[in-house]
Amino acid sequence: MSYVNIPEELRKERAWVNVWNNSKVPMQSTVRKAASSVLPETWSTFEEAHNAVFKGAYDGLGYVFHDTGLVGIDIDAGFNDCFLSPLAADIIGHCKSYTEKSRSGRGVHILIRGTLPFKGKNNRQSVEIYQSSRYFIMTGKVLLFHEIIENQSGIDYVLEKYFPDTPKERTGYSASQRI
Repeated sequence: MSYVNIPEELRKERAWVNVWNNSKVPMQSTVRKAASSVLPETWSTFEEAHNAVFKGAYDGLGYVFHDTGLVGIDIDAGFNDCFLSPLAADIIGHCKSYTEKSRSGRGVHILIRGTLPFKGKNNRQSVEIYQSSRYFIMTGKVLLFHEIIENQSGIDYVLEKYFPDTPKERTGYSASQRI
């Protein structure tokens, strides 16, 4: 993994967990116990999670979304025969924010600043979107965009096109609350 490419702003947060290969269960970095995507006391610093991978205790690390104005978009069908799928190209092109290949190599993760009218959803058609209570296994294998940007219009596009039955009213964090 190329963790050096993970944006510095994420590495500064205490919102990291670890994973083993072939598992999606988040694990605590400093003890061999399951972590929780809703209990911050089970999260670690980036350095602790990275150290756990470096020392061989775990195989990977993950970032936990926790209502800080960061939205994660997970596209399971990101590639067709080594090329970006039309679905991935459409969403990446509208978001223009940090994008990396998923652990499987078949998917794409996008991290973007903005808000959702809900904590998260899976549209059951290869697209998931979250702002809290979930985590992404991070790879640092950057595709196209290296920086996390604020792009509410990109998020709104994804919601309208891929989550048409969702409420339009936002709750929780807003960009104006960021200090």
